[in-house]
Amino acid sequence: MDALQHVLTQSFWNIAMDIMRICLLVIGILAARILIIAIPYWKSTYYNSTHKSFKLILFDKGAYGEYLIYNYLRKFEKKGAKFLFNCYILKDDGETSEIDVIMIYKSGIYVFESKNYGGWIFGSESNKMWTQTLPNGRFSRKERFYNPIMQNRTHIKWLKKYLTPADPIHCIIAFSDRCVFKKLDITSGDIVVIKRYNVNRIVDEIDQRVGTRLDDVRIKEIYDMLYPYSQVPEDVKEMHIENIRNSNKVISINRCPKCGGELILRKAKRGPNTGNQFYGCSNYPKCRYIKNL
Repeated sequence: MDALQHVLTQSFWNIAMDIMRICLLVIGILAARILIIAIPYWKSTYYNSTHKSFKLILFDKGAYGEYLIYNYLRKFEKKGAKFLFNCYILKDDGETSEIDVIMIYKSGIYVFESKNYGGWIFGSESNKMWTQTLPNGRFSRKERFYNPIMQNRTHIKWLKKYLTPADPIHCIIAFSDRCVFKKLDITSGDIVVIKRYNVNRIVDEIDQRVGTRLDDVRIKEIYDMLYPYSQVPEDVKEMHIENIRNSNKVISINRCPKCGGELILRKAKRGPNTGNQFYGCSNYPKCRYIKNL
């Protein structure tokens, strides 16, 4: 009996040691993979400019999307491009417009709006709200977000105050590589909506088409002028977030939850509700959403 107990005890400890070795091996592999990502991050312009911790990058989807855009575009940095991140540009009303990523390069100022979204993406250039559809078991979940084209155009509108008409600006919306563009209705030629892995190709295409428009002196002038807006104090960032929250409340109240169209006060002209007022979507008859008073 004692011999059997000894054998069982020995077997238990052997199994425990094997499990421990496997755990240590897995931890070592994970640590090595994290370091492979972390070391280039700590040496990057993104980190030196934003001072965002590596932990934040791992768990903040928005910040990680910005970093990945920069990471794809690093080759242009070796060719003289300069980068700015999270620039809080002043608007006429005293509020701010935050630009995710700016690349100042010989062919112009590239203004990137980062949308690190997965799922199916539906949107139209003219609709104020776009839709992200995510799988949720047997069903799907829909999330609505503000039109990134309109968002980036607003950024560019205020950015132009600091530039000259001779400074070309390029508008690029970069979604996550995980998403699927199911239906995008975009007709304007001055907008590019792509998955993030295509940013290099798009910049190369624009660069070949436009050619050199900014010399090194002008690139540095623009960078030095805009850099302070990427280093604003925390109270400015907090106020910007609060303004966005208030704006979203207005959008949710005055916008159709189905298509993002404007809700218009109307009066029923026939039927059992004749004379009653209701809110109807401005995109009727395409959208037949009704909100009763």
